[in-house]
Amino acid sequence: MIVIQKLTKKLLVFGTAAILTGCSSIQGGITNFAIGIVEDRIVPPILELNDVDMGCQFATSGFPLISGATRAFYGDPALLESLLYTTSAVCSEKRSVDEELRYLRATRANQISDAQDARIAQKRLLEITARRQFSAFKVMRSHLEEKYDFEYGKTCPNFERDYDELTFILGTVAGLQAVINDIASQQMVGVPTDIAPLSERALKCVSNTKWWGVPLAARSVVWNILPGGAEGKDVWGSFNRSMLIGERSGVRLAHVMYAISAQAAGDEKRFRDATKRWAAAQNFKPSKQYRLVEDISTLTMINLSDRYWSANIGTRTPIASIGTYWDESNSAAQDIDLGDLLE
Repeated sequence: MIVIQKLTKKLLVFGTAAILTGCSSIQGGITNFAIGIVEDRIVPPILELNDVDMGCQFATSGFPLISGATRAFYGDPALLESLLYTTSAVCSEKRSVDEELRYLRATRANQISDAQDARIAQKRLLEITARRQFSAFKVMRSHLEEKYDFEYGKTCPNFERDYDELTFILGTVAGLQAVINDIASQQMVGVPTDIAPLSERALKCVSNTKWWGVPLAARSVVWNILPGGAEGKDVWGSFNRSMLIGERSGVRLAHVMYAISAQAAGDEKRFRDATKRWAAAQNFKPSKQYRLVEDISTLTMINLSDRYWSANIGTRTPIASIGTYWDESNSAAQDIDLGDLLE
């Protein structure tokens, strides 16, 4: 009798586990089906948005609900999470730039305590930004490695969907940004710097022509920041080719990478060239399909230009003046006076 009772208990335990496992499997299947609908039907219209602030605030406020709800029902929203992390980082990065501009203005005015406060606030926001960007990279990498059975930075996946490829590229770029922003925040997050060489190799797996010239431009950034990385490489020529592709495809993210690389190298001539190329792109038409990516690129270029103007003049870039400068002849920026700025 005792043996039968023990056997019955074991059967009940195993039976309950089987039922629960079956339920979670069914729930996971349904949830992943729903995630697939979101990726195929809802994400494309979001990528067509021409309002960066709306996009990044949606990502920031919507992430806990989307991630929590889908994972609670055994779904895997990793690629969606990666895009949300990347977009949310745009908001915190913009706030960090605002604090940096405040620091630059306070420094010029010799307001020491205000400058110190702004620098502290900037680094805190850079930490948040780096954390989000690193998270975007991590969830993208782990999900795609499992799905396509490849090793990131060593072998290449055979992508089945453009969505997977897009997330691979944007997650990789986010990883590179995380390295830079973590260093600027005094490495509060601890982003591993080996992401840079891994990303450079990983970006060989995707088409430079298909994806707005970004893969080669991002690789060129890595060549510029790694010691000895530019040896034997046509870094600036690679940027130029990538920008031409970006101008034709309606996404000028390669221009931003050129500007970032030039600014990091302290090359003012090339930095100004990057802003002028961005502003003077002939017959440029923003991509309808990836308008949000183009507008994020625009915002980033404005941030870079504002930083340069504030460091030299003490104000942000005047309206409609990206690519023009105060010390150039025939420049609209020369004609700006205090009255113009107050209007």
